[in-house]
Amino acid sequence: MEKLSLKEFFAAYKRWVISNPNLVTDVETVATWSSYFVAGKINKSPIVSELVYSMSKLLSLFNDKLIREAYGSEVQFYSLREQIKLWLTVIHYSEVFVELVVKNRWGNKGKWTIATLLQLFKCSSALILLLRFKELPIQHPPVAALQRKKFTEEKTSEEGEGSFFTLKRSGRVIRRVDGAPPVAFRDWQPVKLKDDNSLPVNVKDLVYAESLHILKPLIHLAAMRVFGTKAWRQWLVSLGIDLASLKLYNRHMKDLTAEQRLEISRRKLGLVLYLLRSPMYNGYSKNVIESVLTSASNRVPLMAFVCGPVIQYLSHWQDIYFYMWAS
Repeated sequence: MEKLSLKEFFAAYKRWVISNPNLVTDVETVATWSSYFVAGKINKSPIVSELVYSMSKLLSLFNDKLIREAYGSEVQFYSLREQIKLWLTVIHYSEVFVELVVKNRWGNKGKWTIATLLQLFKCSSALILLLRFKELPIQHPPVAALQRKKFTEEKTSEEGEGSFFTLKRSGRVIRRVDGAPPVAFRDWQPVKLKDDNSLPVNVKDLVYAESLHILKPLIHLAAMRVFGTKAWRQWLVSLGIDLASLKLYNRHMKDLTAEQRLEISRRKLGLVLYLLRSPMYNGYSKNVIESVLTSASNRVPLMAFVCGPVIQYLSHWQDIYFYMWAS
């Protein structure tokens, strides 16, 4: 049997992704969920679990890029703006894994050092997006997961039946000559992508609000350094910054697009996570959450299979994931 070269293997993989977007999504979902089942099952399971999670998310991001390219949307990935958003997304998916690896090798000092470096990069990059490209609010992650079924159906509908074909080697979708618009209606310009994050008006309050949100991780890290990781003052500093940012946004919600309002709603919902962050979790939330889960596992059939592992690993997950500056 003839062996495939790396180039041929990539071409075959690309064709498979483009031809089977729903199946690819299912495989990625299984890989992502498998990361949760690894926890506690093998040696150094947190690192392995985060590795599986990060790889599944990065693979999904790569597959989204392949699908976009196949339908002629690859130009967006080469601008400085999109490159910054891409790197921020890569860090978003892998920063916890990096922190765990560094902590395992160099201890807590190494962990906080790499955490600070990552946050410096993230904050400076986000400020470039805000101040140079006027993008706000910046989504988390900045490159959102592609709604593949909707995307491919819309592209297919736009092209019309029989108006395109797919190259066998690259998998790229090409418009047929007879599928193009009439000459009189062509503008001969590259496809212009919609920019849903552009503001209809220039509102300084929104710039201040997003600046607070961007700088919060560094301010919070400094507060943790001064007051300690489990002190109420560092917890209140971060909560206060979030509330101030959201209050400024609330003044101008009518000026935002539907997508922007959705991101602000996500941030408001994220305030619930403060119940799972120290010292609130250690002093109050832990006992309440464990009591609710225990009661549910005792009263609802089969819930013990879900609530049991959650109760067992909740404190461990809280220690790893619920940093206020990582949201």
